[in-house]
Amino acid sequence: MGRGRGLCSQVGGKENPAIAAWALAAALLAAAAVTLLLLAEATQLKDQLGEGLKPEEYGKVLFVSRGTFLGLGCTYTVACACCAAVTLCGYFFWAKLLCLACPLLLLCQLLCLVAAAFGGYMLQQLEAFRSSQVELLRAPGGAAAAAAAAAAADFSLQFLDAHASLVLLFAAASLAAIAPLAKAAAIDEKGTMVDVLLHLPLLSGCIATAAVLLLPSRCSLNVGLGAGFLVAAAAAAALAALQHCGGLLARVSALLLAAFYLLLLLLSLACLLAVGRQFADGRAAAIRYLRVGPLQQTAFLLQLEAAAFENFKQFYLLNKGAFGLAAVALAAAVAAYSFFAAAFSLRAAVGGADALRRDISEASSDKP
Repeated sequence: MGRGRGLCSQVGGKENPAIAAWALAAALLAAAAVTLLLLAEATQLKDQLGEGLKPEEYGKVLFVSRGTFLGLGCTYTVACACCAAVTLCGYFFWAKLLCLACPLLLLCQLLCLVAAAFGGYMLQQLEAFRSSQVELLRAPGGAAAAAAAAAAADFSLQFLDAHASLVLLFAAASLAAIAPLAKAAAIDEKGTMVDVLLHLPLLSGCIATAAVLLLPSRCSLNVGLGAGFLVAAAAAAALAALQHCGGLLARVSALLLAAFYLLLLLLSLACLLAVGRQFADGRAAAIRYLRVGPLQQTAFLLQLEAAAFENFKQFYLLNKGAFGLAAVALAAAVAAYSFFAAAFSLRAAVGGADALRRDISEASSDKP
C-alpha cells in the first residue's frame, strides 16, 4: 500500500511519491463530492431533506432524488477527508496509521465504481430520452411535438436534461480517481515522482476521456474510441510497473512503453480530429436547422443525408456538443502527456532505465 516492507512500516516518510497519488485521488474525490452536493440542490427533485421518496414515487430513472445525491456527496466528503487524514498523519507523523490505508483504498474504489455506474445509468437513460426527442423533430408536428413530449416527461428526466454536465462530471471524476487510488497502493520506496507526475496523469486522463466518450453515448465512433482509451490505460499501467524491475527487463519495458505512448499519441490525435469533426458538422447542421424557420425545420431534417443527420443527432445527444468538446479537450491533454512520456521512456530505454529506480539514482547523485 505504498509502504513497502510490511503493511504498517514507514517507507520514505514525507518523501514517498505515494503522497502525490493520494493527493490526486483526494482532489478527484473532492470534485465529485462538491458536484453531488450541488446536484442535491436541484429544483427538479421532489423530495425534501429528511423525507426520502418511496419506491413508487421514483421517476422513470430510478434513485434520482435529493437524498441519493446528498448521501453520495456526504460519503465522498468523508472519503476525501479520510484520505487526507491518513496521508498527512501516516506519512508525516505516525506511520502506524497507514495500516488503515488498505481498507480505506478498497472502500474508496468501491464507492467510485458504484457512483460511476449510477452516473452512467442516468446518462444512458437521458441518451435514450433525447434520441426519441430528436426523432420526433422529423415526425409530423416537428418541434412542437418534441416540446410537448419534453414537457410531459417526468421529473427525473427533466432533472437529467437540465444537469447532464454535472452528472457526467461526477461520474468521470469517480472513474478517474480509481487510477491514483490503485497507484497509491502500489508505489513503494523505490518509486519516483515520474510515476505520479507522468504515468499517473496519463492513466487518469485516459480513464476520464473514456468516461466522457462512453457514459453519455451509444454512437459507434465514441464507443470505439472510449474502449481504446480504456485498453490504453490498462496497458500503460502494466508496462509502467515493469520499469521498476531493473536490468534488461526494465530497458525492454521502457522501449515498449515508448512505442505504446506513441500509439497513444496517435489515438489521442485521432480522437481529437474525429470527435472534433463530429462536433463541427453537427453544430453546422444545428445552425442551419434553426435558421430555416419553424415551418421548414421538419422538411430540412428529412432532406439531410444519413451521415449529416447522425452528426446533427449526436450534437443534441451530447448536450449540444458540450460532451464532445470535453472529449476533445481531454484528448488534447492526453496527446501532450503522451508525447513527453514517449520521449522520457525512450530515453530510459536507450540508457537511463536505472534512473527510474530511486535507490540507484540517489546513490549516483551522491558521487562527486
